[in-house]
Amino acid sequence: MDKPLARTARLLDLIPFILSHQGIAIADLANEFGVTEKEILADLNLIFMCGLPQYTALELIDLSFEHGFVTVREPQNLDKPRKLNGEELSILIMGLDVLRTQITDPVKEQLAKDLQIRLRQLVESATANAILYADDRHLPYIETINKARQNRTALNISYLNTSKDEITTRRILPLEVFQQGDEFLLLTWCFLSRANRTFAIARILSCDPISVTLPDSISDTNPVLLPGNAIVTIKFKYDRAALSFIENIQDRIVAIDQVSMIASVEVWDSEWILRNVLANAGHIKILAPVEFAHEVASRAKIALSNY
Repeated sequence: MDKPLARTARLLDLIPFILSHQGIAIADLANEFGVTEKEILADLNLIFMCGLPQYTALELIDLSFEHGFVTVREPQNLDKPRKLNGEELSILIMGLDVLRTQITDPVKEQLAKDLQIRLRQLVESATANAILYADDRHLPYIETINKARQNRTALNISYLNTSKDEITTRRILPLEVFQQGDEFLLLTWCFLSRANRTFAIARILSCDPISVTLPDSISDTNPVLLPGNAIVTIKFKYDRAALSFIENIQDRIVAIDQVSMIASVEVWDSEWILRNVLANAGHIKILAPVEFAHEVASRAKIALSNY
């Protein structure tokens, strides 16, 4: 393998290896990877300058090796499998095309070709599940949804929940259609959940209007996010342990101060943000609105009472 490629492969392998061998001596690490201590030190210095987008001290990989022993304190998600999106997979495929023109070893050339085939299969799979529309033929129920929104009438839908691999039937009041990335989403008031819910329109399997017109106000509404207020801004304080959450919601953040670690995020689904705050228990503190902070505290007390 060419030296630049060998070093890239080594850099990708170093963090997972060190995480499973915390405190390993630099000499042992160099021996494990078959390089000199000088090369390992150069790799560690390079890794020390890598991290997540924003690339401030908060997002860089926290690596210690000053005293001859290597420890990773904050791997910045590099200890977890990386899931590539369609664009990233396509870039890898094109990159392999370039590499194959420079590879002279037929065995390595075949390995690159096999990897391309596998990546193309992943792209096809991702494309099948992606929501990328050119016209309303890909949104067969959009006209029904828009009509229900205008007339304030409810809909009966069957919906494919891919995370649970199940189909559910729900009665909803459609509130807003919006696009997030390549997805078209529908914000609703869900009568089954008695809360706001967001559905990917492409996963709606059937959609039938209900002739009854709903009143202006709905009983048993969610006190945190009412149907009349489709978007709510949540202001919160976070710590380093919640940085992966911040990275995952970049497209929703409307304001962030990385020094004070205070951010504001726009949400359409109160349950979504509630679950994420509770999942990051102790690392996210809601500052506003006050009602939302009370709701989080209430949910946390209920959860603790079950233990």
